[in-house]
Amino acid sequence: MLTAPLAIVAGLAAIVAIVFQAAERRRFEPLFRRLPPVFWVYVVPMVATSLDVLPAESPLYGALARNLLPASLALILLSSDLKAITRLGPRALAAMAAAALGVTAGAVISFLAFGRALGEGSWKVFAALTATWIGGSANLIAVATSLGLPADAQGVAILIDTVVAYTWMALLIAVSGRQASLDRRLGADRAEVATIGARIADRLQRDRRPTSVADATLLVGVALAVSVIAMALGRRMPPVGDVLTPFAWGILILTSVGLVLSLTPLARYDGAGASSLGYAGFYLLLASVGAQANLRNIVTQPLWIVAGAVVIAVHGLVLLAALRLLRAPAFFFGAASQAAIGGYSSAPIVAEIYQPGLAPVGLLLAVVGNVLGTYLGLAVGQLLAALTG
Repeated sequence: MLTAPLAIVAGLAAIVAIVFQAAERRRFEPLFRRLPPVFWVYVVPMVATSLDVLPAESPLYGALARNLLPASLALILLSSDLKAITRLGPRALAAMAAAALGVTAGAVISFLAFGRALGEGSWKVFAALTATWIGGSANLIAVATSLGLPADAQGVAILIDTVVAYTWMALLIAVSGRQASLDRRLGADRAEVATIGARIADRLQRDRRPTSVADATLLVGVALAVSVIAMALGRRMPPVGDVLTPFAWGILILTSVGLVLSLTPLARYDGAGASSLGYAGFYLLLASVGAQANLRNIVTQPLWIVAGAVVIAVHGLVLLAALRLLRAPAFFFGAASQAAIGGYSSAPIVAEIYQPGLAPVGLLLAVVGNVLGTYLGLAVGQLLAALTG
């Protein structure tokens, strides 16, 4: 068994690297099309722990959560082009707002229906699911860490996210073949869909360039500085209930600072790999969470799958109702829903399937979700904690 901290980090980094290298190979394409790399980044360390290759407990895991998460989030948020988001158009943003509202309402309804049966502390899992199904996996880890969600429970949230979310993605893809019929029922005008992609596609390519040493050192310095300042300010904030702990305050402050920085020239450094570097750190952290999980505890809780399905069902109904009121095309159903439930990696794919050439819309709507995910996840956590008394 690997016990030395450096050996554990090396083992986790090797797992992450192997997973993403395999995902680039055509021979493994069918495997990763069904189960994305983020799933394997979590599951492989869990199996390694079960085989006594990695330890289930180590001070290193807590250190990674405290130090790596803030720096990774700071880099990821640099790509949040708020100006481009506002140019998406009111119906696109309204569709994303409805998608987020649907997840929030679904989490509350599902908690009220199943929370008692799922046990004490289930509200934390629902808060983490809200974060990931509005934003993405980084938001899940941020909220779960802020709330002190145990590793096994984080594993439950991640596996629910994988099983339920990718089943939903398959349904969205199936619906794409019936857009014309759905548009008629929604009373939608498809004209604006044809203009949105052209308005923003150029920006996504504008700043792309190879990463230089100067770029990398600046990004690391900014990420560490923002993390230290945000966490220090968080420790000065008063705790509010079980949700707004000093660490949670620090994450909220860091998120806000990251959004402000995305409006500065630093945002151009996303083209030099800022978000890629951030996600590399995030996936290493995710692998460490997997190493702490207990596979036996995770697979023996099928009621969680039902609870997750209820959240997604409410989300879909709220989004469809909003699109009917907005007379928005079915494209926004696929793009906004997958941007919320699936995030960066799959939203552009579904958007492209619904309307060729509009993958950037899915990506930018996913950015909106990434911005909102941590805020709304913690807000839902606060509400559910109050409901538990």
